[in-house]
Amino acid sequence: MWTCGLVMLIVVCRAIGHGPKAALIIIDVQDCFLENGSQPVPDGKEVIPIINSIRSAHESAFSMVVLSQDWHCSDHVSFASQHPGHKPYDVVTLQYDAEEYFPNVAGHLCTSAHSCSQVHLNLTQRLWPDHCIMNVTSGPTSSGIDKRLTRNPYDEIVWKGNDCQVDSYSAFNSNGGLRHTRLHRLLQRNSISEVYIVGLALDYCVYYTSVDAHNLGYKTYTVIDAARGVAVNSTKTATANLKTKGIQVIKSSSLAALLGVGGASAQPQPQPHTKYLLLLLSIIHVYIP
Repeated sequence: MWTCGLVMLIVVCRAIGHGPKAALIIIDVQDCFLENGSQPVPDGKEVIPIINSIRSAHESAFSMVVLSQDWHCSDHVSFASQHPGHKPYDVVTLQYDAEEYFPNVAGHLCTSAHSCSQVHLNLTQRLWPDHCIMNVTSGPTSSGIDKRLTRNPYDEIVWKGNDCQVDSYSAFNSNGGLRHTRLHRLLQRNSISEVYIVGLALDYCVYYTSVDAHNLGYKTYTVIDAARGVAVNSTKTATANLKTKGIQVIKSSSLAALLGVGGASAQPQPQPHTKYLLLLLSIIHVYIP
C-alpha cells in the first residue's frame, strides 16, 4: 500500500512540472500611459476590458501571467527634461562605453589601437515626457499598474527601463541589448514555449517585446485588439513588420482555438498547480493513515 502511494506521489510531483507552456505577457498597462497620464496612448484604456476578458475566459490555459512595468528614475536619460534645448519627441543620439555597457564583447572590440574607453555604441533615442517614475503611485507620472486591470497573487512583475542611463522598450532587453531584464530567465525556469503579448504601446513596447520573444525562440502571438499604438502610421508599420518577421498577429477571438480551451463561455478553472495539489492531498488522505 505504501509503495503504491509513493509511486503515485512521484507521478503527481512530476506532473506538476508538465502543465501548459503558454504565458500571457501584459505590457505596461500603467497610469502614466493611460488617459490621465503624462504620456497617454490614444484609446489605451480600451485594452483593459479586453485583457480582463482574456484572463476570465482562458486563465487555465496560461502557465503564468507576467506584467511588465516601466520603472524609471526621475532623471532618466529618455526624458526630454534631461536634455537642455530639446523637447518631447525630439530624437537624439546617445553614446555608451563598451567597457561599462557590453563587457562580454568589449574584449573583442578593444585593440592596441583602440582602448575599451574609446569603443562606443551609438543609439538613437526618442525623448519622452517624464513618465512611469519608480515608486510614484499617483498623478500623471505614476508607474502604478492600472487598478482596473484584473490581477492575481501569482502574477509576476518584470521591471524595465530601471537603468537610468538606457531606455528599454522591450520587456526582455534594454534598447541596443545593453541590459537584460529577468523575463527570459523567468520564462525558461517555467518551461514556457509560447507567449501571447498584449498591452501598450503596440508600436513601441509591445512591438519590441514581440520581436525579442520571437528572436529568443518563443512561439510568439501579438494580440492586436488587446493593444493600442502611439500613432497611426507607426502602428501600421509595426503591425506589418511583425507579420514580415513571422510573428503571429491575431485577435483575441482566436485564442480559444489556439489555446485549446472552451472560449469566452468557458468558466475560469483552477491553475494547473492548484489541481495537482488537490490530487496530491487526496492521495495523502487515502494512503497515509
